[in-house]
Amino acid sequence: MKQLPKEIACTLDELMRLEFMVNDFSLLPRQPVHSVLSGKHASKLRGRGLDFSELRKYVYGDDIRNIDWKVTARTKQTHTKVFNEEKERPCFVIVDQSSSMFFASDGAVKSVVAAQMAAISGFKVLKAGDRIGGLVFGDNSFETIQPKRSRKNLMHLLESIVTKNQALVDRRKVQDKQDIINKVLFKAKNVITHDYVVVVISDFSNINEQGVQYLTSIAQHNDVIAVMINDKMEINLPGGALPVTDGEFQVMIKDSDKHIKNFEKAASENRTATIDYFRKYGIPFMEFNTHDSLVEQIKWIFGKR
Repeated sequence: MKQLPKEIACTLDELMRLEFMVNDFSLLPRQPVHSVLSGKHASKLRGRGLDFSELRKYVYGDDIRNIDWKVTARTKQTHTKVFNEEKERPCFVIVDQSSSMFFASDGAVKSVVAAQMAAISGFKVLKAGDRIGGLVFGDNSFETIQPKRSRKNLMHLLESIVTKNQALVDRRKVQDKQDIINKVLFKAKNVITHDYVVVVISDFSNINEQGVQYLTSIAQHNDVIAVMINDKMEINLPGGALPVTDGEFQVMIKDSDKHIKNFEKAASENRTATIDYFRKYGIPFMEFNTHDSLVEQIKWIFGKR
């Protein structure tokens, strides 16, 4: 395949170079997450689990919720349980590389931004000593990579992303992705067990009720973080005539055409409905756009200066 601009298709080498960013943010933020487009959204994740370590006498300042009342009653002295933080928290990254992601009015296309976010998340998880795996999907297929604590496994995930990313360049027709999203989330629901960090990177266009139910099911026993990739032109189309194609035919549509107004309305309603869903079910989410630097957006969202 010929070399394409990095804004159109990514390469493994380009994703590997993003490893330098892993020191700049935490995948489990303690402070509220700031959405690029929507202000503050509280992010209250479970964090790592705790393993029981020992019993000791209560010391002023200890959490009273950890008092062992049976031992306290038996010894006549207040004792508290001490816990150690778990050393492992597997991460499962679901990456959308379907047709709707191959779009940008300025900067990198959404599929490239999604690939970059997946790579940065993977490097961060691996550096923390946790297992990394995921599921990468396009219009008609998906690949699942089981979480492992190895750089080789991360490379496997990134290679899968690059393959589906570059395949978007050669596709000839945009396809409805509701079916593939449902299949992907159903598969993820059966692969993911408990206490995972699940990062879903997509524009979440056309997700339907069935897909929402699968995502809710995953979130019951895991920390789901939604990463929305948006483009400013999807909600605010520019004036004048616009060329529109389905991959076979092309027409020019004027900004006064009712189809333009309908598109803007549908895009705005879809984004609002998706955000409302995340808020309703307490799923932390972040929004990234295609026209600003990804590095700067990450620094801004995670409060780095």
